[in-house]
Amino acid sequence: MKGVRIALAAAKRQRRPARPESAPAAPPVTTSRPELTADGTGERFRQLVNDLFTIAVRMDAVRARFSQYIGITPPQYGILMTVAQLEGAPGGATVRAVAEHAHVSGAFVTAETGKLARLGLLAKRPNPADGRSVLLSLTAKARGALEAALPHIRAVNDAFFGRLGAEDFARLSAIAARIVDASAGAVLLAHALSAGERKA
Repeated sequence: MKGVRIALAAAKRQRRPARPESAPAAPPVTTSRPELTADGTGERFRQLVNDLFTIAVRMDAVRARFSQYIGITPPQYGILMTVAQLEGAPGGATVRAVAEHAHVSGAFVTAETGKLARLGLLAKRPNPADGRSVLLSLTAKARGALEAALPHIRAVNDAFFGRLGAEDFARLSAIAARIVDASAGAVLLAHALSAGERKA
C-alpha cells in the first residue's frame, strides 16, 4: 500500500500544471535620448558603451607598451608625443597648450615635464611671446628614442586602425571630438550627482 500511495502522489504531481515562469526583467535603458534608443531597447547604446570601454582598455595596453620602448610611464609617453606634435605649431608647446591638447591639468603637465626634463628627454626655454611661460621641446635623446620605437608604434597603430578607410577615419575623428567635448560636462555632472547622494 505504501508503494501505491507514493505512486499516486507522484502521478498527481505530474498532472499539476506547471507554474508559469516569471518573464525575465527587461534590461535597464540607461539613456533617455531618443536618438540613442531608436531600437526601443537601448541595446545598441549599451553595446556602443561596452565597445568604447574595450577600445579604451586596449589603447591603454598599447600605450603602456609604447612607453616601455622608451623607458617612461604611459602618461609621460602621451606628453612626449604631444610636445612632438606641438613644438613646431604656432604658439609652441607651452604647458597650457600641452595640457589642453591632452585633456589633463596644467599642474599634472608641469610635474611630468619636470620628470622628463630630469631624464634628459625634454628641454625648457623661456617663451619669448609670454615671459610667464616656458616652451617645451624634445631633446636629441628623446628624438633618438622615438625614432627607434617608431617601427613598433607604426605597426601596432596600423593593426589597431587597419579596418578604417579614409572616410571612416574622417567620420570617427569628428565624432570622437564631439564626444570628448561633451564628456567633460558629463564627468562634472557625475561628480555633482554623486556628491548629492552622499549628502542625502
